[in-house]
Amino acid sequence: MQCLKCRGFMMVERHYTLLNRRIYARCLNCGFWIDLADLLRFFHKVIDSGRKGDKVRESFMF
Repeated sequence: MQCLKCRGFMMVERHYTLLNRRIYARCLNCGFWIDLADLLRFFHKVIDSGRKGDKVRESFMF
């Protein structure tokens, strides 16, 4: 997986807390990270709105 900022290598990490479990991807070069669950929810909403014929009004801030 390539970093969205510097095109470096991103490593997937799992973080466990008392309340939830999260999966992140973190760049080994610049330290940029992204929550993969949020990214999956975003693409699910985009695909779902496209299937319904609605305009895509979702945004994902990096």
